Formats: sequence, C-alpha cells, structure tokens
Amino acid sequence: MNINKGRDWTPLKEVSLIDCYTEYKKMLNLHLDADFDDKMELALFYKGKAEHYKTLFDEGIKHTVNF
Repeated sequence: MNINKGRDWTPLKEVSLIDCYTEYKKMLNLHLDADFDDKMELALFYKGKAEHYKTLFDEGIKHTVNF
C-alpha cells in the first residue's frame, strides 16, 4: 500500500493574486496619508510595503499571491 500520494495541487480558494503595481500605488498613497497625519510608525510600515511591491514590479514580477 502506497501512503505517499504526493502533493495536492488543488488551488486554495482563499488565495488570490495581487497586481504588484496596483498594490505599490495603494501602499504609496497610504504611506503619504500616514505621513501627512504624522503617524510615523504607520508611514514607515506602508513605505516598506510600497518599496517591496516596487522591487517586485521592477524585477518583472507582475502578480504575487495574497495569503
């Protein structure tokens, strides 16, 4: 009896794709809003996320998964 059946490659319903450029623009706007409101901790968080998505887009990765 073979117990090892391999991986189940069925896609998860809760996983969706994110457009990296759209997410970059959204994070950039949230960063600017938080910076304007003097919420520096939140502004730095959004700035890091924006830089992450910009890097992905610059490397040619147009979509990423959202877990």
